[in-house]
Amino acid sequence: MTEPVQAQEYLIETDKVCRYFYWRDMLIILAVGIWVFGIGLVLAVLYVVFLGPWLPRRRAAALRYWLEGSTLRIDQGVYFLQRKAIPLDRVTDVVLTQGPLMRRFGIWGIHVQTAGTGQPMPEGVLYGLQNAAAVRDGLLAARDAVTAREGRGPAA
Repeated sequence: MTEPVQAQEYLIETDKVCRYFYWRDMLIILAVGIWVFGIGLVLAVLYVVFLGPWLPRRRAAALRYWLEGSTLRIDQGVYFLQRKAIPLDRVTDVVLTQGPLMRRFGIWGIHVQTAGTGQPMPEGVLYGLQNAAAVRDGLLAARDAVTAREGRGPAA
């Protein structure tokens, strides 16, 4: 019997992710505030004064991603904590994404897509990992190793 994959925690570029969360929230507040309420600028100022210095930093600090055995684990959230466990044998694809705002702050998002969720959304999104392409390749290799051990996929 082969040994399970060793526990490995992924490093996050917290400062870049914090700046990304700040400006993403700001743009969402402006867009929704102008479209729905017509008071987007007021909401943006309130965000900058009250939540802006604190919330994005806490959200970025709360992120934690690690591979434990044959499971990808994700911790996130400030007010509502989420702990996800994604079995690698259910992972169908791992996609690197980078929109214009992410590109501006030099981070990538890794979308982990699984079979059987019945949703077009990814099961998990990993923000701001150092060496994102290597992490993606490592996750795919770990998935292939797990499925090969179970006799359901390509050999590693």
